[in-house]
Amino acid sequence: MNHTAATNNTASIAWLGLDAHSKNCVLGHLDDQGRELQWWRFPTQPQQLIAHIQAIPAADKRLMLEESNLARWLGELLRPHVQQLVVCDARRNRLISHDPHKHDQRDAFAQARLLRLNEYKPVWQPTEPQRVLFKRSAKAYELAVQRQTRLKLQLKACFQHWGLFPTGSTVFSQAGRAPWLKQLPYDALRAQTLLLYELLDQALASQTQFRRLLVQTGRPFPEVARLRTVPGIGLVGAHLFVAYLQDPKRFTTFSQLTRYCRLGIRDRSSDDKPLGYQQLDRQGSGTLKAISYRAFLQAAKRRSGPVWDFYELSLRHTGSTTHARLNTQRKILLALWTLWLTGKEFEPAKFSRSQPIDV
Repeated sequence: MNHTAATNNTASIAWLGLDAHSKNCVLGHLDDQGRELQWWRFPTQPQQLIAHIQAIPAADKRLMLEESNLARWLGELLRPHVQQLVVCDARRNRLISHDPHKHDQRDAFAQARLLRLNEYKPVWQPTEPQRVLFKRSAKAYELAVQRQTRLKLQLKACFQHWGLFPTGSTVFSQAGRAPWLKQLPYDALRAQTLLLYELLDQALASQTQFRRLLVQTGRPFPEVARLRTVPGIGLVGAHLFVAYLQDPKRFTTFSQLTRYCRLGIRDRSSDDKPLGYQQLDRQGSGTLKAISYRAFLQAAKRRSGPVWDFYELSLRHTGSTTHARLNTQRKILLALWTLWLTGKEFEPAKFSRSQPIDV
């Protein structure tokens, strides 16, 4: 479907915005002066996408699309046919994300306009297929963990509804189930609970398989073994860190990494006057934040080692257990990032004696 709004198609630069969905896409075309020339709606098929991009009569084609489940595939498909392809953060595109009246045509033109004005936040995209598969394995493993966790919570809630309060993990074991099932007052209720146990067994088995697959897909990456030398970073933690970060050089500063790991400080201001309180930035990867937190918990449990020594140093510096913990988590991330970047070995003495981090 071709919709023409102007006849000047001779501009040297074509600013393009693609609003992509699983069934259909809308492509908007602005000229170098920002005038809306044409827009097209067509099926989300490789031949259609390439044909519409190639049909635009411009020597320089620049395309922007929003980060989505289709972004990686669309980027690989269309990058050879344009001079610039940008994947942007949809949450930062207020012109689109905060519009109460969503419209594919307007969204496509808005993306092209934001690209032309350079008013967008790009999203880093992986280029190595092996690392893309590694990240998919990591996400699949985490989903498997979440499934079995939800089922365990459902089982405990089922018992609690009838005044039974199991604690610990015994209620989930094969041997520990029978005593709790006998205390349920109705046969139908026991049958329902047995079905939940069957689902839990399947979820635990699939979690084991996904963990094995995660380790298998991580074998080509030698940095995984090096990161395991950091105290508190186990086999799964090292794999998840490498899988989610993908490339340590994607961050030019440590503050960018801490923000991506949800450990950066966010504040709001107006005319250089603060609005409200400072708080942690919630955007980014919660998985990477959790890796640093689990490593801190390991140190807190032992109350010894370089991580705990750094925590005590930071506690004396800040006077706050919360700030000291967050500083320690950031320090753990800094160590992982540095080891990966430099290829050096972990140095416990250097870790524990370094100064607290200000972010």
